[in-house]
Amino acid sequence: KDTKLTLSVVEGSYAEQFAIDNNIAYTSTEYVYEETASGTCGDNISWVLYTNGELKIDGSGAMTNYTTHSEQPWYKYATKIESVVIGKDITAVGNYAFAYTTNIASISFEEGSKLQRIGVLSFMNASKATEVILSETVTYIGSHAFSDCFKLTTINIPYDVTYIHSKAFRKD
Repeated sequence: KDTKLTLSVVEGSYAEQFAIDNNIAYTSTEYVYEETASGTCGDNISWVLYTNGELKIDGSGAMTNYTTHSEQPWYKYATKIESVVIGKDITAVGNYAFAYTTNIASISFEEGSKLQRIGVLSFMNASKATEVILSETVTYIGSHAFSDCFKLTTINIPYDVTYIHSKAFRKD
């Protein structure tokens, strides 16, 4: 009996490569990461942490300002956060928002970002991040915003920035 086998595989997986290597027909789907935790971090802002380590901030307006990193709503997951994606309608990253989340390697802002303000100690000690490209709408970078980001080699500062604290990029 002649049957035609088609594998259904996840894009980029071992199974996909197996199908290619063995000339087996396949269809692939994008892997969808599961939600680990979620909550709010502003009046109209929500956050979701996915199993791949991505922390997505979405909604509109300014994120909450915290007085210490232990107030972050994702504090107990801090070591699991590997990337941060800030939604396009977020206008301010709050004080201490991502401070001491030492495994952050990627910080990105959605296309069309309306971000204006990077708060005090926002990304302090995101020690694995190497590059940050700020939105063209950013005008303010607070004290120690990127301090102790030891691997940070490039940060794109937009033309319209009107304030950068003298210790914004301090490495102690």
